[in-house]
Amino acid sequence: MRIGIFGGTFNPPHLGHRHIVEDFHEQMAAAGLPLDKILIIPTYVPPHKAAPDLASGEDRLLMCNLQLENGPFEVSDIEVRRQGASYTWMTLDELHEQYDEVDPETGEKTPAELYFLMGDDMLLYLPHWKRPEKILEDAILVSTIRSHECSVEELKDFAKTHYPDQYEAGRFLFFESEPFPVSSTEVRALVKEAAGIRAADGSSTKVTQHERQIAKAKLETLLDPKVLAYILERELYQ
Repeated sequence: MRIGIFGGTFNPPHLGHRHIVEDFHEQMAAAGLPLDKILIIPTYVPPHKAAPDLASGEDRLLMCNLQLENGPFEVSDIEVRRQGASYTWMTLDELHEQYDEVDPETGEKTPAELYFLMGDDMLLYLPHWKRPEKILEDAILVSTIRSHECSVEELKDFAKTHYPDQYEAGRFLFFESEPFPVSSTEVRALVKEAAGIRAADGSSTKVTQHERQIAKAKLETLLDPKVLAYILERELYQ
């Protein structure tokens, strides 16, 4: 089985996330590596960055399910259920236990092919992750160029320099992807503004009705309608 993995805080999941994962699916197929499924894995607590205004794991799982109801996508609670810091090497270990196939007669194990999607910025930070060599043993890393700040050649040079054996063994793939300019930080600020809260200082006295309407209209271009309705109904990020 060939499985794609897309992890993140998804705080909240936005249309940029959907763009990335749909492009991942298409580019893998074009490379002759069609994926049987793509697991969307919200972190419980991200170990490599601060997570202000972090919605509960349950809320983020539900929002991911609302956004990715169709297609070869499956939202996994593996890290939310485990709790604690969400280390990738632990998740890959658990996924192999779940998806590796064992011949009932011989007991021979056929490992699942795991393809772990990460942005260009995360690949450059890989040496600081817990057990990066173990990660590269358990999964092929698929790095997407999502900005104009680095090139595929620069990422290849980085991988060759830091992980020469794994690079030669084909444990890296590189794709270019058209950027979708949105961040979860921007979305959370807009949610506050739509609710009448000035994100910079928490003030509720400076946001005009016109500004609130503009923020709501922009949110409608950045979020799936079902996700936006859920956020407003639950009063998340306010």
